Amino acid sequence: MPRPSMKDQRSEEILDAYLTCVARFGLEGATQERIAAEAGVKRPLLRHYLGNKDQMIDALADHVISSFDLASDVIGAELAALDTPQDLVAMLFTDRGAHDPRYLLAWQALAIAVADHPHMREPLLASMQRFLTMLQNTLARIVPSAPTVQINAVAQGISALFINADSFTPLGPPAAWRAETQEAAMLLASTLTSHTSEA
Repeated sequence: MPRPSMKDQRSEEILDAYLTCVARFGLEGATQERIAAEAGVKRPLLRHYLGNKDQMIDALADHVISSFDLASDVIGAELAALDTPQDLVAMLFTDRGAHDPRYLLAWQALAIAVADHPHMREPLLASMQRFLTMLQNTLARIVPSAPTVQINAVAQGISALFINADSFTPLGPPAAWRAETQEAAMLLASTLTSHTSEA
């Protein structure tokens, strides 16, 4: 297997710096000066590796969406072994050290920018739909007797709570907020419990 080129490696480093800046300052606040400083490179190198501002935004969107999809696939594989809706919530909210809230914060910043970059709308929606479908399919497998409308509503609620927990990261919220958000997701998951005895 060939080693990644220096350009590919440097592009990844700059994308990671861009991701950090967008998570901290939003898309508009992630200036080239901030990105270059975070990446430890001179500003002209940004254009060399990632192109102009619009090309940089597209590169970031591709990076965030592919990372989001990969994370959904990893979570989906782990969900295959679960037996209850509460297990699903516990697995999602467990801090395993691998979860990086910068991706969700950047996803949200990109979603806000869709008015100026409409071509990003469908790929961003598709990445979120992929995550939702994974939750819906897992709940349908675990609780096959539950009505589809209820499964979909519970999946939406758990997803929203999971995303909301990350959206507060820049504020450094009290640890209790994450625990309370997880408990809210558990309560939502428990609405499917009555159907488990029917399965």
